[in-house]
Amino acid sequence: MNKLDNKTEEAARTDARALEAYADSDEPYPADVKISRPNRPSRMFNVRLSDEQYEEITDLARKRHLPASTMARSWLLERLDRERPAS
Repeated sequence: MNKLDNKTEEAARTDARALEAYADSDEPYPADVKISRPNRPSRMFNVRLSDEQYEEITDLARKRHLPASTMARSWLLERLDRERPAS
């Protein structure tokens, strides 16, 4: 697997954080924004939630014009970033 150099990785994280901050708004994405998904291999991670928890996440995602799975994934990755030791 190819690893990004530190400068490119930090630039990508900065861009991602800016996009995530925008995603927290209740406004729809601008018409010229094209949403794409990388074709990298990935693995599934299943999580059990109560009906109330699931509905709460779904409602929040809908307000942000995101699929619930995308929002939940971004939350998990954000937390993972915080838990990683500083390099």
